[in-house]
Amino acid sequence: MGNVIINISIDEGKRFYIKEIQFEGDSLLDTLIYFIPKKLPIAYSDEFINNFESQVYYLYYNNGFPFVNILRDTILESDSLITIKEKISAGKRIIIKQIKIEGNKQVRDAIFFKEITIKVPSYFNYNQIIQSIQRIYSLRLFKSVNYKIEDDSILIFQVVESPERYLETNFGFTYPYFLNISFLIGHLNIFGNVQNLELITNGFFSWTNNKILLNDRSISLNFRERYFLNMKNLFLNSNIIYSKTGQIGQVEEYGKIEEIGLNAEILRQFSNYFYSAFSILLKSSITLGYEDRRVILTLSQRAVYDDRNSYLDATKGFVSSFSISEAFIQAKFIKLNELYSKYFYSFAFRIRMGQIFGSDIPYSEKFFLGGEGSVRGYLNNSIGEVFDNLQPASNHYVNGNFEYRWRFTDFFGITFFYDFAIVSNEFVNLIRSNVYSGYGIGFRFYINFIPLRFDFALNPDSKILPKDLFVYFSIGQMF
Repeated sequence: MGNVIINISIDEGKRFYIKEIQFEGDSLLDTLIYFIPKKLPIAYSDEFINNFESQVYYLYYNNGFPFVNILRDTILESDSLITIKEKISAGKRIIIKQIKIEGNKQVRDAIFFKEITIKVPSYFNYNQIIQSIQRIYSLRLFKSVNYKIEDDSILIFQVVESPERYLETNFGFTYPYFLNISFLIGHLNIFGNVQNLELITNGFFSWTNNKILLNDRSISLNFRERYFLNMKNLFLNSNIIYSKTGQIGQVEEYGKIEEIGLNAEILRQFSNYFYSAFSILLKSSITLGYEDRRVILTLSQRAVYDDRNSYLDATKGFVSSFSISEAFIQAKFIKLNELYSKYFYSFAFRIRMGQIFGSDIPYSEKFFLGGEGSVRGYLNNSIGEVFDNLQPASNHYVNGNFEYRWRFTDFFGITFFYDFAIVSNEFVNLIRSNVYSGYGIGFRFYINFIPLRFDFALNPDSKILPKDLFVYFSIGQMF
């Protein structure tokens, strides 16, 4: 079989440099000179020109000129130098004197004006209009939100409402033992002021020895007040919750944790990405057969920064959070939680840490790790220090997750992942503790913007396949 040599010849042509950028027009010309690069000449490129003209457009859009038009002339000055002349027709300058809402039937106009950031009278401002649309969308009450200008002075937001009542189901499974099912019924606007009411039930099933067992169950009634004290960036979140959890495959009641509690949280949103919250939790908790029932009052403070571009499948941005809690009445401890996750286009990682210090720490307040959500390749809640035949738990932990997400097509992708955790009941021994690690490969099937996740995981002690293989299915990325 003969060899074939292919020669590819590329004629780049002459490289041009921008010698000067000039503007012609009737408005804002004094401001435009600040957009011109200080160091000229620079190499000509379509990317530079597009970015440069985008800045010019947005300057006009945000200063009252929604109908601006730009024409570009390229003038050859020499064999390699050119001059760019931007001819700007600003159009009529628009002053917004009135704002109207069209298409709303159930949602009152007053709700919109709490979310609209542009004021009247003021010049047309594209950024403020887009921010207003995003805030209106965040109410979850609308299928679409658009805008138009009428009579050169009236800004009209056009909306199509979504159903206020909703029913959702979700499930995930882990081979070979677990199935998780949840049902949610809710109302987005139950009292006419964007109050959200939800009833959520959740069941965690396992099967062993030809028996199906309900290991974890919970039911909660959640209420959310978006405009607490009639303030648009102050939220009230409250819920009543009952839960009962146990070890996988456990039939007897010993060691199961049963809790019922009432929680109230006031959340202050400082920007689109940053918020802080203070909460009060009063609950009754018992570890059956091991600890008596306790009444615990917990005060908590948390701060979160989150600028991810998606909650289900983030490809850029990061999340950073910190929380501190202190317990009173029949428990005495301080609990800390820290989280940082970062998302690149194809790489993502998350680091979580938790510490609990105190003289009276209930078993139910310890940290439980292993399995879905923490370290794949292990049984659910199987990582921790073992004592008194209880489910493994610890007072301190570090948990890391690393994923390389390779999306081949709009429909299909592959993920390689590595998870680890170190745990200890003594903080000083944490760094010397054993490392629990899991690793594997996952497949992603994308339906619209939602990934369906199949992960296949092993740990260093896995010896027999497929017996020691763990398979996870869920909706959305794990983090």
